[in-house]
Amino acid sequence: MLLVMTLIAAGCANDEAKTEQQGTNGTPAGTTVFSGETNPSTTTRTVIVDHTQGAGANVIWAATDKVWVKDDASTWQQSGVATFPVAANKTKAMFTLNGTYTGATHDVIYTNLPITGTPQVEIKAAQTQTTPNNFDHAGEAGDLGIATANRQGAGNAYKFTLDHKSSYLCFLPRCMNVDLGKNIYLTKVTITANKPIAGTFNIVSGSIAGNAPVANSSNTITLTTTDFPLNTTVADVTKNAAYMVIAPGTYNFTIGYTIKDPTTNVEGTITKTLTAFTCDEGKIHDITAWTDKDIEDVTGTYHTWDAAVGENYWKGHDRDASGNFFPTLVNGGSTANYPASAIDSRWYNTAYGYATSNPATRSAANQPNVNLMAHYVEFGDPRWDANRIWSGYGHLYKGGIWLKRSTVPGFPNKSTDYWGVDYRTSTQLTIDPRADITYSNMTIPTEAEQATTYFFLPASGYYFQGTMVDFGSGGHYWTSTASSCEAGNSWYLYFNNHEIHVRQWHRWMGSRIGKFY
Repeated sequence: MLLVMTLIAAGCANDEAKTEQQGTNGTPAGTTVFSGETNPSTTTRTVIVDHTQGAGANVIWAATDKVWVKDDASTWQQSGVATFPVAANKTKAMFTLNGTYTGATHDVIYTNLPITGTPQVEIKAAQTQTTPNNFDHAGEAGDLGIATANRQGAGNAYKFTLDHKSSYLCFLPRCMNVDLGKNIYLTKVTITANKPIAGTFNIVSGSIAGNAPVANSSNTITLTTTDFPLNTTVADVTKNAAYMVIAPGTYNFTIGYTIKDPTTNVEGTITKTLTAFTCDEGKIHDITAWTDKDIEDVTGTYHTWDAAVGENYWKGHDRDASGNFFPTLVNGGSTANYPASAIDSRWYNTAYGYATSNPATRSAANQPNVNLMAHYVEFGDPRWDANRIWSGYGHLYKGGIWLKRSTVPGFPNKSTDYWGVDYRTSTQLTIDPRADITYSNMTIPTEAEQATTYFFLPASGYYFQGTMVDFGSGGHYWTSTASSCEAGNSWYLYFNNHEIHVRQWHRWMGSRIGKFY
């Protein structure tokens, strides 16, 4: 006997992603009709909408959705695309099917794969989201829904509740540097686990939890986004929520957030880790990320040598009337109002004595002295890194050097002299040539080495009479030692991608105060 069956599918009201179904009448003869509830119209598969951080979401039917229903012959039949009794109301959709349906119950599956044998779903290793806070790619990416349709009375109406069996991640990145945040964008999120999180899964007993993929297995999922804004200092679903479908399970995650500055065309990936993270069936799990936490910002760190604390090279003169940084600060142009004389509060420390130690007492007081800085050159194992990102004056840049920390075993952590000479009091204009070398090592330290053995200095350049020099190609850092043979000079460290040295030059230059380890 061929019956007409009607089911109405509703969007999910919570993070358990359950969809209530209701019956209707008036369906075409010779077919079975499933009717479902949704919210606004869409042109893709089932859409997860209205997610609230820390809570659930609604699931709505989409204009191209189809479902699979097992008929009396235990054959899976695919419905036609969703149609809506009321065009403006996508909360009720109708799906027509062929087949015979006389049972008290019939199984229903929502999947992105055709059912020709064992039902399957493919959680995609490559997913794409085109708009922030829009999860209309859920179905295509591997959303799985399971239900049992129950006959309502003696008629041809059936009712079911759709349980979503995939798991979902909602990434909520933020940038605490407000000047940088308005100029950078999220281009992709890559998540790698300690076991498969994507692939083709058999649906066993209405679930894929605990199942290994039978094809296309992948421990990595890449979600490509289209320049989602990072102009927020708090996790904000409406600003940049990025959604991913993932297999349920408990994992150790390495998450890469790739960000890009279209002005400088610099792109880099920020890596975060999560351990023992459980992805439950049918739930959205929020993952927040402070993207710029480990991005060193060089803004406001340039000084004439040992200028007064708080009196950086561009204090009070780095922004235009609109509050934006002058582009000449970084593009090689000349910027007005640089410190040019002793009447300026940003002027250098003028203390001097011939053949005596002239140490910094203000902004450069905590920098390595000339002797220790020379040891960094000779024993620091310099390694150029062309891709390490950092920021300055509201934009993203890259390039710099890794040096060995003075605290590691075997490093001659000496501030008293360099090869028997104390350059704090020496009357020599130049240092021992072993602190003025070329190098060629481009091997990036491992993550473990970066955490314990090496530290990074950006190639953030320096200012010469208001003009930026070597920004992105060379680094210039003050020592805490003024010359003891030339009143207007101080010792500094300089490096680029093939040389590194300690020399002395004009105290009025705008060089950086950096953090050395």
